[in-house]
Amino acid sequence: MWRRAVSGPMVLIQNPTVVQPVETSVFRLGRPAYDPVRAAAESAAVRAALVDLGVEPRAPSEILAALPREVLLELAARAVSADDDGRLSAARDVMRDWSVPALAPVVLRQPRLLLDPGAGGGVIGPDQPDESYALRPLAGLMFPRDHYVDLGGAIAVGRLRRRDRARETVVMAAVLRGLRGRSAEVRVPEPLFLAGGDVVSCDGVAVLGTGARTSPAAWGLLRPYLLAAFGRVVRVRDELLRAGEPHLDHWLGLGPGIALVAADRLHAPAVVESHGAASRETTLVDALRSIELAVCPLAPEMVAAFAAGVFFLPGPRSGGWAAGGDEPAALVSTASAPWTEPVLSRFGVHTVAVPFDEHHKQLGSLHRALNTVPGTAVGEDLGRAISRWSSNAVA
Repeated sequence: MWRRAVSGPMVLIQNPTVVQPVETSVFRLGRPAYDPVRAAAESAAVRAALVDLGVEPRAPSEILAALPREVLLELAARAVSADDDGRLSAARDVMRDWSVPALAPVVLRQPRLLLDPGAGGGVIGPDQPDESYALRPLAGLMFPRDHYVDLGGAIAVGRLRRRDRARETVVMAAVLRGLRGRSAEVRVPEPLFLAGGDVVSCDGVAVLGTGARTSPAAWGLLRPYLLAAFGRVVRVRDELLRAGEPHLDHWLGLGPGIALVAADRLHAPAVVESHGAASRETTLVDALRSIELAVCPLAPEMVAAFAAGVFFLPGPRSGGWAAGGDEPAALVSTASAPWTEPVLSRFGVHTVAVPFDEHHKQLGSLHRALNTVPGTAVGEDLGRAISRWSSNAVA
């Protein structure tokens, strides 16, 4: 069996049913319908494929449950809400007596107490059925790419345009801090936005997409880190603004020596940035070719099959691979495999196809469902990593 022996960053992947209870998925729109149990099976298959390829996968929910109790208490206190302030205060007091395994689901499911003012005093009892409970689960954690950017050693925590998703970002920031023992190097202030899927990188190249979900001015925050880690950065402006292609990684994939790009985006305005070189505006296709990347145009049906959402396994920054499998490797979805596998094989990329149709129904590619954590070595004990947490405050 092909197996990569080089250690590298940890890869995050989340079982969808842990962060969104199955029964809440009945309210998801779209046909064919999204099946959460099948999505969970897809997630398990991807985890197994990563392990076979020598990569250690972790779930944000697993890491959350290993955080210091004081941190979980603070996150849980933020997570609960109620129609009555007194009941809310009492609930927060109750949780101080709870164990860590009991606190983690509260953080993930975000319960709210609802009171019917016409039914009575708001106390649970056989004659007063006036209380109900709503869940606001952090379903977006099934796509850990959304919340942050691996800057090649540093991390930028994003700021998403949908306000309700700020709850997810707070939890992901705590997970990352627990793993790395320090806060993220970059925080995006108001009024700027940054979506993790708008940065795609491989070896010595990174591409930043702006205009749809990421503010152009976010480049100023990311610039020193991206240039230090990758050397060459292509900035491209999304002028099509399609609802079904909200992030860069929906229509651009970056592998060793190759860029997979939607054909109708090839002439989008772009700029190549590098140390000591003047930048000038050109087209995306010319920018990519100028840094010696082969450009593979993707037809609309390929983009619809998430052919751009390939996940290239992280390796050393030099691009070297250990004995036992000296070529780079990538996970591709079975939906895109008819196009991606022949192309990537010509570039010496070992591909593993995994089913991902249920995630696709939520606009989720493999690239979006997986993200790397820099500064955490494969094989490191999770408890030892968490122990580097230096403060009880939630950053």
